[in-house]
Amino acid sequence: MLKAVIFGGTTEGRKLCEVCAEHSVSAICCVATAYGARPLRSLPGLETRIGRLGAAEMAALLEHSNPALCIDATHQYSDEASENIGLASRAARIPLLRVMHEHVAEQGLTAFDRMSDLLSWLEQEQGNIFVTLGASYAKAFSRLNDYQNRVWFRILPYMDSLRICLDLGYRPERLICMQGPFLEDLNRAMFQRASARILVTKDSGIPGGFSEKVRAAQSLGMVTAALSKPKGTEGVSLEEASAAIMNLCK
Repeated sequence: MLKAVIFGGTTEGRKLCEVCAEHSVSAICCVATAYGARPLRSLPGLETRIGRLGAAEMAALLEHSNPALCIDATHQYSDEASENIGLASRAARIPLLRVMHEHVAEQGLTAFDRMSDLLSWLEQEQGNIFVTLGASYAKAFSRLNDYQNRVWFRILPYMDSLRICLDLGYRPERLICMQGPFLEDLNRAMFQRASARILVTKDSGIPGGFSEKVRAAQSLGMVTAALSKPKGTEGVSLEEASAAIMNLCK
């Protein structure tokens, strides 16, 4: 009997899949891209499904597989995905856990609740901008004046992300395609190469290397602008979700 369906190609999602494999819990993991599936291929007893799903497709999957538990381990800033997972789990009447990563408290950040406010602030600032939000935000930053000369983007190393940025007119030499998390020294080297004055990031938690980014920027005298954690988001820790998976064995 299928025990769990896990949504998310995140670090938390991978770790939960490893928990399933370790405790022989049969599971399906849904990831958006083939790149996100790569770390999961060697895990026994795990079925991996690749491709973005809408709420109806998610509901059909849950109704057909009828797992004991559904886990939302997508990125906590992926509001649309989490909303669809919530709708699907309720429609299929499957218990849902949403995993929230551990918040990292860092000082000296300029925080913004909305992308529009962040962009307005950036228009008033001078200097190069190093963005670590991912290719899904590339369109928003292309609205900045002189973005082709000011903005550097660090994105995941797969073709869809690169194509999005190139189609929007970003210069190839200002696109860094690498998989994190990154050590502080490597972050610092990238920021220096970009002659960046501003780091734009979001709290990706300890697994996402948030502190290493912020410390590297601070050591160079950069300003760090951060998208705040979405308000009203609640969930469980990685440890609590792992415990819930292990309870399925009982």
